[in-house]
Amino acid sequence: MCGRYNIVTDAGALIDAFDIVINELSDSQLNTARYNIPPTSTVPLVFMRDGQRTLTGAHWGLLPHWAKDKKLAFKTFNARAETITEKASFRSPIQKSRCIVPASGWFEWRREGDIRQPYYFHTGGLAPFAGISAWHPGFELLSCSIITTAASPAAAGIHHRMPAILEQGGIDRWMADDADMDTVLSLLKPYAGNDLSVTKVSTRVNSTRYRDPDCIEG
Repeated sequence: MCGRYNIVTDAGALIDAFDIVINELSDSQLNTARYNIPPTSTVPLVFMRDGQRTLTGAHWGLLPHWAKDKKLAFKTFNARAETITEKASFRSPIQKSRCIVPASGWFEWRREGDIRQPYYFHTGGLAPFAGISAWHPGFELLSCSIITTAASPAAAGIHHRMPAILEQGGIDRWMADDADMDTVLSLLKPYAGNDLSVTKVSTRVNSTRYRDPDCIEG
C-alpha cells in the first residue's frame, strides 16, 4: 500500500515536469513543501481537462459518484493494479479518468522488534504516481486514489507493495483518452529504475501531525 507520501518541490518544477497548461492551484499551495501527507488530505493532481493537462487539488481517497459517506475514502486511497478493473469503485475511473499524483517520495513501515519503523523511498526527483480520479456531484468534490503494484526488488525488503510509478515514456500513454485497457494496465508495474533510495527515518513520522522537514532525514 501507499498510506503516506510527500511532495517537496517548487511550483516551476512541478509545472514543467508534467507540461501543465492550466494551473488551478494558488502560489501558496504550489510552493508549500508537504513532508508527511496522510489520506483524506487535499493533494496536487494532474488530469486532462478539455484535452489540456491541468494541475488542481483533489481529496486523497476516491469517492465514486454513488458514495453516501466521505468515510469511504479511508478504504479507497489506494487501488491495487491487479484488481482495479474488478472493483466497483475503480472500474469506471481506470477507463475514463486516469490521472497523475505527483510525489517526491513515500513512506512504508516494517515491524522491528517492538517498533513500527518507517522508511522513506525516493528517486531524487519527482515521481509520477499513477492515479485515478472521480467527481462526486453531491459533495462537489474531486477525489483520487493512488494505484499500487508489487514492490520492486529494491523496495521489497521493507514492504511488498509500492506506488505504480509511471516511466517517462508512459506518461503520455497513461493520460491519453483513447488508450486501450491493455496498454493502460501494462504501465502499472514495479519501478524498474536503479535510482530508488531507501532511508530509515524517525518514528516521529508515524504521527500524521508531524510534518517537519526532518521527516525525510535519516
